[in-house]
Amino acid sequence: MRILLMMIAALIFGSAAAAQDFALDAPGTVGMRDTFGVGWTAPQPKGGVIEIRPIGENARRVAYSYTGKNPTLVEAPEEPGNYVLVLTFEGEDRVSQPLIVEMATATLDAVATADAGADIVVTWTGPDNRNDHITFAAPGGDAIRGASYAYVGISKDGTVTIQVPQDAAGYDLVYQTGETILARLPISVGGVAATLDAPTEVPAGGRLVVGFDGPDNRGDRITFAVRDGDPLSPASYAYVRLAQDDRVSLRALEEIGGYDIVYLTAGRIIGRRPVEIVPVTMELDAALEVQALLVFEITWRGHGNAGDRINLVVPGGNENIVYNYVDPVTGSVSMGAPKTAGSYELVYVTRGGKELARRPIIVTPPAIDPGQIEVVFAPGSGFGPGDAIGVILDASGSMLQRQGGERRIEIAKRVLSDLVVDTIPAGTGFALRVFGNREADACRTDLEIGLAPHDPNKALSVISGIKAINLAKTPIAQSVSLAASDLAAAEGAKVLILVTDGEETCEGDPAQAIEGLRALGWDLRVNIVGYAIDDADLARTFQSWAAAGGGVYFDAAGADELSVALARAAAAPFEIITSKGALIGKGLAGDLPLTIPAGEYVVRIGGRELPVVVEPRKLSRITP
Repeated sequence: MRILLMMIAALIFGSAAAAQDFALDAPGTVGMRDTFGVGWTAPQPKGGVIEIRPIGENARRVAYSYTGKNPTLVEAPEEPGNYVLVLTFEGEDRVSQPLIVEMATATLDAVATADAGADIVVTWTGPDNRNDHITFAAPGGDAIRGASYAYVGISKDGTVTIQVPQDAAGYDLVYQTGETILARLPISVGGVAATLDAPTEVPAGGRLVVGFDGPDNRGDRITFAVRDGDPLSPASYAYVRLAQDDRVSLRALEEIGGYDIVYLTAGRIIGRRPVEIVPVTMELDAALEVQALLVFEITWRGHGNAGDRINLVVPGGNENIVYNYVDPVTGSVSMGAPKTAGSYELVYVTRGGKELARRPIIVTPPAIDPGQIEVVFAPGSGFGPGDAIGVILDASGSMLQRQGGERRIEIAKRVLSDLVVDTIPAGTGFALRVFGNREADACRTDLEIGLAPHDPNKALSVISGIKAINLAKTPIAQSVSLAASDLAAAEGAKVLILVTDGEETCEGDPAQAIEGLRALGWDLRVNIVGYAIDDADLARTFQSWAAAGGGVYFDAAGADELSVALARAAAAPFEIITSKGALIGKGLAGDLPLTIPAGEYVVRIGGRELPVVVEPRKLSRITP
């Protein structure tokens, strides 16, 4: 067999004298774990191997690379010393040369002391080999498993940022290549603590504002814990770096009892304050009787929270026939009575499913034959010169999914382009914020069009340049919060439209952000368009957010529905008022006709009052 292989090799490479056809061109000295180029010469371009072996008979290779590219990249071994570089073909050594691997050096410079969990900046020099990193070690000892680390290869200016350990002690900051530590720098880590300031009581499910003073380390958060015990999961939490004025807002648990509010850094509690979650009393107030199909108002006395809802059920039942989410700002809910007359009950249910109040209500047949009112949608109707529309567009990675052969982001851009041309009138205040279109793996949101009189051509130009980025995240809460500045200059009514195909992924609290906007006292409604949402729970969450924003949730399964939903989200709201000033119906221009008793009414829309007469069994149309 050996003779046969030699014959084949001779056919390929020529005679024995052809050994002169093989050559290596490589440095004689390299640093440990250096990646270096090796030039080579052979009769054929592939099939060879470049090996690094310790010196000695029958030594096995410690590194290698196949021929192909010329020069070929090879990584030097980690152990300094004398080696030999060998070029082999067909299992035979063809040419070799000595190679010396030298010890590498590195330096570190950083602060001598730091608080536990703090971020510090480290200046370094070193070989910058593959996966070289800076981490923490026991003084004079090995690197600590699980400690924070930073790869030097991502550094552009010779510095990296690294989070120090959470335990107060002495450590070594080390530069490590492979398993070898090249440099050490002692650092002393001191203990940290946090203080919290909050009310001693909070109603179940209510909002709780917590002031804090703490280290503000990366990832620090405030949440609820068992009294004198561990943090609770799931429970509301807030990241301190997203706080304004060193204050965060938490949603209280719905379970009554004593708890602690805690400050966590790297999962450890460094501050604690007791709080009692107390029961909520609730009473519903509505008419004892309402006519079938008519809109009626429900108010309550008690602590209503975003995400709570009022259901209309059969007596003693729990399955809702009609429901609506509460608006904590107005303290009321509008609901359409069912078409079937009879006895029903109104039930107040918390976000967590707890029933707080129940009362009877009777639905009666209309006293006389009803008629209908239709408020026709007309582009720009209901918006004055001081009013503004703000759009928040989701361009995160999920918008790259395809629907009907086209990416979601391209469908959304096309529909949004139609909106800015056909629906939003020129001159109306307009702002466009987009998230997910600038940076991968980031919670970035950018104001692409600042508030100004709407210029359709400018808007089209900006929209055409939007690109969704794979792995970009979904900062809904941050984007909504920034609408406070985006729309601040508008003096009139404001409409904020959020278009998204997914849930919050940046640890924010969109419900809190929407409540914060409403707390500004603006004439504001927040409408949400859910695009291709196939999660019923998420759709209900969006619906509760919109209700808390005084707006409406629109579900859009595909391109056609998205076009309708966006136009509807930009439509003006209206109210139908009786001669005595009672609200009898409400909706958005373009809604299906409302059935109401025959009579004389006023339609309020866009700051105007339009009289209308409704005749039995007839349709009355109002065009704003």
